[in-house]
Amino acid sequence: MILLFIIIFVAIPIYLLKTKRFLISSVEVKGNSVTRAEDIEQIVSERISGNYLWIFPKSNDWLYPKNTIKNVLLQDIPRLNSVTISLSNSHLLSISVTERQPFALYCVDISSPAGESNNPNDCFFLDKTGYIFSEAPAFSGGVYFVYTSEPVFDTPLRQSFLNPDKFALLAPFVSSLGNIGLYPKIFIDKGDEYNLVLSNGATVMWKASTDLDTIRTDLESFLSNSNFTKEKNALQNLLYIDLRFGNKVFYKFR
Repeated sequence: MILLFIIIFVAIPIYLLKTKRFLISSVEVKGNSVTRAEDIEQIVSERISGNYLWIFPKSNDWLYPKNTIKNVLLQDIPRLNSVTISLSNSHLLSISVTERQPFALYCVDISSPAGESNNPNDCFFLDKTGYIFSEAPAFSGGVYFVYTSEPVFDTPLRQSFLNPDKFALLAPFVSSLGNIGLYPKIFIDKGDEYNLVLSNGATVMWKASTDLDTIRTDLESFLSNSNFTKEKNALQNLLYIDLRFGNKVFYKFR
């Protein structure tokens, strides 16, 4: 009697868990515009196939590995920014995603001469947080702002260009320089210092530890200084502005 009770107690739940009415039979993907639904569906199907302990089906709507599916999707498809998983009914698993939007480029090769076509090679999209999430097609110069580093990342995908808090301050700083007559084209992270290549080929250099508000103030003061403004076509002929030495500004013309 006890043995029979144990068999029934174990067998009935296993039978119910394997019943088709409790098994996920289809996957629905929503919110994707660039990512192929087939790629998402394949990852999900792989994670809900098979059994736990060779007995309990992973496709059961009580047992399916929800967190694992979410984590694998975010890891394997870096374009995805968020994943929400829910059961629309006992047979349909709904995967709702949001995708990262291109904000700028991270380029491995910026060797083309500044001021000419400036078409960098081996580029990747990064989003507004500085996260590198996808390979980018070839662009004519000027479509996206370019970030790079020295040394470059060996495997840029899934890397953060800078700490997200630093990048959140850097990106608006770079874009604001057009208001004072400087038009950035390429930003280079050199570890302890930053270089900013302007559209005319000139370079602005400063220490990475220096506050960006201080850099902007120093640039505004420099550009309005009479020693600089008296030069004919000063901005066009500028070769570099060096702000790496405290309150001193060094500059050179071509």
